[in-house]
Amino acid sequence: MDLTDIATVGKWEEFEQAIHDRCGMNACVYNIQGTRVTSYVGWANEVCPKIKAYPEGIAAICAVANQYFGKELAETKKPLIDECDAGFVKFAVPIVVKGEFLGTVGGCGHLLNGSEVETFLIEKAIGKGDLGLDKKINTVKTITDTEVNEMVVYVQDYLDGIVDPENWTTC
Repeated sequence: MDLTDIATVGKWEEFEQAIHDRCGMNACVYNIQGTRVTSYVGWANEVCPKIKAYPEGIAAICAVANQYFGKELAETKKPLIDECDAGFVKFAVPIVVKGEFLGTVGGCGHLLNGSEVETFLIEKAIGKGDLGLDKKINTVKTITDTEVNEMVVYVQDYLDGIVDPENWTTC
């Protein structure tokens, strides 16, 4: 079973848009292989597109976080909230049907209170020191722990609504 057995790519994209509309974060649905299910993009800030504009940025920051989250959620089948190496908070909820882990849904791109964008690490990972990130960090929003936890509940509730409850568990 894969995610398109549960909902169409269009339905997953609508879900990503709903997450972005609700909290402004980068929203993504990943399958069990860690591959995006849709091509939807709704940026949370102006730093993330800079990171993703370079294969080195994707590999060193985004891919590392996604691999970690995918592995943890596959093992625990419980939601996870943590930060990526760029300093952004990331949350993900596992998609589990009949006990089978199928992927994750989550968001990233804001800062928790007291956190900061790791511009030096980003520029070092990409290999360029002239990305102008200092001018873009003012576009990064702050989110509280409570708001992130509310997003986890929102995602769980949404997932509960798109799958037959007899076959579905979100955690």
